Amino acid sequence: MHGIFKKIISPMINKFLLCTEFKNRRDVFLIINTLKIESGCPKLVKKNRFCRKCQVKYKSTDFEFCRYCGMKLEDEHNEHVPLDEAETSKKMKHKTLASWGWIPAILGYAASFILLYIFQNLLGIVGLVLGLPTWIIPVLGSFLPVFSPEFLVFVTLGSYGLLVVPFLYLKIRGLSIKEFGFDFEDKKEVRNDIMVGVLGGSMMMGISMFVSSLTNSLSYRLYSPFDIYLSEQFSTTGNAPFMAMYPYQYILLALSMFLIVAPCEEISTRGFLQQGLQNSWGRWIGLIVTAIIFSALHIILYPQNAAGMGFPSYIGSISAILAIPSYLALSLTLGTLLQIRKYRIITTITAHAVYMTILVSIYYFLNYWIYLY
Repeated sequence: MHGIFKKIISPMINKFLLCTEFKNRRDVFLIINTLKIESGCPKLVKKNRFCRKCQVKYKSTDFEFCRYCGMKLEDEHNEHVPLDEAETSKKMKHKTLASWGWIPAILGYAASFILLYIFQNLLGIVGLVLGLPTWIIPVLGSFLPVFSPEFLVFVTLGSYGLLVVPFLYLKIRGLSIKEFGFDFEDKKEVRNDIMVGVLGGSMMMGISMFVSSLTNSLSYRLYSPFDIYLSEQFSTTGNAPFMAMYPYQYILLALSMFLIVAPCEEISTRGFLQQGLQNSWGRWIGLIVTAIIFSALHIILYPQNAAGMGFPSYIGSISAILAIPSYLALSLTLGTLLQIRKYRIITTITAHAVYMTILVSIYYFLNYWIYLY
């Protein structure tokens, strides 16, 4: 352990402590890249290199790939030598539409979720002040106030906080929105995006039901019937805001899925995070890590939410464990759809919105709200 600290951790700390001022953000990437050499990677000759895709120049560097886009760096004397598209693509570790790497992707995504948390909590306070309706439902012998569908749609507006950092990043670097995967020039391709999205969203519902049935059958071997009963009660109570009683509530929920939830989550997760991770780490690692992060952020507060509703906190943990396979399966499906459609984000936005609308429709047309009472 001491040897690892001496060879890897200590040089990393020293590198960052020495750099108290940065002329520009590229210096940060230069420092991080040189850490590979400190950790025992083969040493390369330091040269002036540049990235042909995003035009970033690296002075006296000893690493091979661009930290923004993942493209193989070239010697500076080749900067003005033209390459055709086929030659350029051969130099890419993995080609997406984005020109950033894993560091902006992860830091930006983390900042986006912090803004989401802040915005939604502020809107929750505003909703209470405005007197938006809440439901009072029985839970474990007591009564618990929960969001009504109207209140949920209002709080969901905070999801636009997920877009602040990604779009600010585009603005700072002078990049096009096309790097998120928006391309409306070819109308036929847009129609194909929507069609594939509708089919993908319907398929996601089938995948979710299949995975849930498997986890439910396994849960009886892992937990007691009473714990499973409490976990189901917790899940039902947590989904109460999605259970419309009246047609206008159902319409509000469906519109919020298409106009707020799906676009915000897909642009930040698939358009910004996944493309950045794939540029640096490759197609499959980027896809899997994105799915893990997306799933973890959806279930991380389950124990606290369970305690807040009057359930034992371990019930929230059980619910989180049982929900992880479904979230992973859905996220992997969305990420794969993005890759299949060559990173056209309309496909995954449509699929996500269709899946959530189907879920809301099931709750509404089967009168799931009855089970709350």
